[in-house]
Amino acid sequence: MEYVKKDYSNRRIHLGIIAHCNMSDKYGLLYGFREPPYDGVRKIHENKLLFFEKDPCLEITENTLVSYLSYDYNGFTPKVDYVYPVSILVKNWEDNICHEDYLVNKGIPYFKYASGREYCIYYPIINGNTCTVWRGLFGCGIYMNKEANIYEMYKELSSINYFGWPTLEEVTNTIINFKKQIDSINAYEIIDTYRIEQINSYHSKPGGDDSYAEHTYWKLQSDDGFLNYLLPTKDELTFFDGNAYRSDGYKDGHFLLEEETIQAIDTAKKKYSKDKHMAFLIRDYFSEVLKKKERAEFLNNKIRKEFDVDNASEIASQFNGIITDEFISMVNEYNESTVMGPLELNKS
Repeated sequence: MEYVKKDYSNRRIHLGIIAHCNMSDKYGLLYGFREPPYDGVRKIHENKLLFFEKDPCLEITENTLVSYLSYDYNGFTPKVDYVYPVSILVKNWEDNICHEDYLVNKGIPYFKYASGREYCIYYPIINGNTCTVWRGLFGCGIYMNKEANIYEMYKELSSINYFGWPTLEEVTNTIINFKKQIDSINAYEIIDTYRIEQINSYHSKPGGDDSYAEHTYWKLQSDDGFLNYLLPTKDELTFFDGNAYRSDGYKDGHFLLEEETIQAIDTAKKKYSKDKHMAFLIRDYFSEVLKKKERAEFLNNKIRKEFDVDNASEIASQFNGIITDEFISMVNEYNESTVMGPLELNKS
């Protein structure tokens, strides 16, 4: 089979997000980009509304990150093709990471990704005895373009796993699990494992100043949130002398700070109760949900801004899976409004 590699030609691979791709429709709609030829000064990503022909059985959820192949330079058109969810391309690569030739020979698209180092999508398109491999490079080494940054935001958004405020049933199940967790442990026995220890170390440096350090360690044999709140696990450099002498009485050693340990254990036992334990876990649970919500909203808003969704969504909302002359006219009008002209230099 003859292989032809395509990098920076009139056709380019880009990232976009789905605006509309419903079952039984013949066409789908996405928010995407056009990248005009590099003018030697700046890389430009113009926001575009784009549509694609699809199998009526295909349905892709709104806001799904996808890749597509478009005409960017001469003969730009809002019609694009080879639209794939990026998550599928990532999985294709991860499942065949040592068999890139297999993906190319089978015409399977993939996303060769290494965070902060490489962002490259490949479309091997087989036509008879020829395989044309289109490559979309979004980042390599220290270079990352807008689309690489968008993918990183989507990757973080996926890892957050925020799907909306928890339902009453989810909260109920969470509280039941917390009760099982609390009932399954003997909190007072765990509190008794708490230790405050000090390690003293004297370091000799021939030809230089000796040093002496005291480190204090607070240790609890549990990862329970409330018990660690009562008895924190931590370590601190509590004393340091960078010009030390043995004659100052400095000695190496590992000691249990018995009085401090007993006092901390007694205080924790007085403060502990199952009701407080439950209240702490519930408060911690909702605090984590709120953090996820705020971060997810922040990332979603940034991604929407990158794709100019707020300005293009009014047109997208009128799309019903059918391409009409009237709709194409609206799309073209929006796409023309996003064209960026030559860079104007301030001569003052």
